[in-house]
Amino acid sequence: MRDLKGGQHRNPTGCLEYFTTAFFHHPEELHAEVTEAGFEIIELLGVEGPAWLARDFERCWADPDRRRQLLELARMVEREPALLGLSQHLLIVARKSHTMR
Repeated sequence: MRDLKGGQHRNPTGCLEYFTTAFFHHPEELHAEVTEAGFEIIELLGVEGPAWLARDFERCWADPDRRRQLLELARMVEREPALLGLSQHLLIVARKSHTMR
């Protein structure tokens, strides 16, 4: 529940095979954090899109035609604000703000 409520994932087990302790951003939080750091946002993109949710992802990825379809789907939704949270990873492209020194 902590993952969804506060964006913090904890691995209290010390077991290195489990996912690490991490902080997850909502897309708007990442945007705000980068802006507050003095950068001008150029783009905020979802990297994977919803394709990772496919039950047979590995089989689809191994097929060149299906892989092309998966990549096309990712490109279709990578900039859609309402769907950014479907990606496991976000990519933000920014440049130093002209107002900063």
